Amino acid sequence: MADNEKNKLKNAIEFYMLANNLKYVTKDNKQSLADQIYGAMILAVAMNSEYHKTENIGETIKAILFGILNFYYPNETKECIDKMSKGTTFITNINKSSMESSNFALESTMSELALEYFFENFLFEEEIDAKNCDELYTVAKNYGIIDRLGNDEVKNYEIFKFYYNNRILKKKERSGWNSTHWNVSINRIERISEHIVGTIALAIALDSEFDFKVDIDKVITALCIHEIGEIRIGDITPFDGVTPDEKKKIEHKAMVEVLGNLKDKDLLLNMLFSFDEQDTFDSKFARYCDKLEADIQAKVYQDMGYLCLLDEYEGNVVFNSSRVQQMIRDGATTLFDIWYELDKGIYTDEPVFTKTLQFVRDNKLK
Repeated sequence: MADNEKNKLKNAIEFYMLANNLKYVTKDNKQSLADQIYGAMILAVAMNSEYHKTENIGETIKAILFGILNFYYPNETKECIDKMSKGTTFITNINKSSMESSNFALESTMSELALEYFFENFLFEEEIDAKNCDELYTVAKNYGIIDRLGNDEVKNYEIFKFYYNNRILKKKERSGWNSTHWNVSINRIERISEHIVGTIALAIALDSEFDFKVDIDKVITALCIHEIGEIRIGDITPFDGVTPDEKKKIEHKAMVEVLGNLKDKDLLLNMLFSFDEQDTFDSKFARYCDKLEADIQAKVYQDMGYLCLLDEYEGNVVFNSSRVQQMIRDGATTLFDIWYELDKGIYTDEPVFTKTLQFVRDNKLK
């Protein structure tokens, strides 16, 4: 691998890892900064659907991520951006977008904070049933919390409901890390919402360093919503006995339900279906970022010392797999060896992803 290519990979992973840090900064071991970013992003998608706040929701999603990164890690963010090939371009584009995206990003972030406070503090104190969306909306409306969303009752309800449903992903753990799968020993394992933020950061980083010729704004918009089906069906792994076709069928049905009556429902649904079918290069790039982010997180957990030894997995659903058993017989000595062998074939038609996976394997990340 040429030195120039190594530097590009290093720059991409450094930016991704800066964003990865947001998964571990939490309040009372509950919501992380990455959770907060996800909430703001998903709220922006819903608000833009109903009130058309911006021509480019992807710019707003980027602005939300960069805004939080720059607030908590100003020096590190500047250093990463200065190194990245398109880093300065990203910031320039965000700043130039007639202040539309930046202002909308701030609006979405502040609205997310108000709604999260409502759910985590106000409701707890008032002992209101947190499972009844209609009742919650009425209470939030009576206390003026809904006013910041807009002035149309029907639209505000759709935004609130979409946020309410997606907020579940802040609570749902990535099941691949739980005790029946890879058994990560960290106290607070990754949430689905945190994984989504990781995929967006990775897409931005790889697009910055390599000439993929993708519409990065469409890519990160698709990544922002790509797990909404898991609100209903949960995080199903390849080791859970559900075929890809079965999973797609139930997940697509769930996606339709979660999108409710948002004005942009058809547009967002087509984006999700394209993501699953990989029928465009944008959707394939997004899908590869989704897979690769999980690979990198596995290496992060290994480097942090949170993955168990191979001989501690007797009876585990992952290690009951004949394919995994064969990998161990073939010489796999760490859990990431298995992750690497399982996924290295996914990216064979896109060498940059293969080389990124190799770079992650060969370097300590955390």
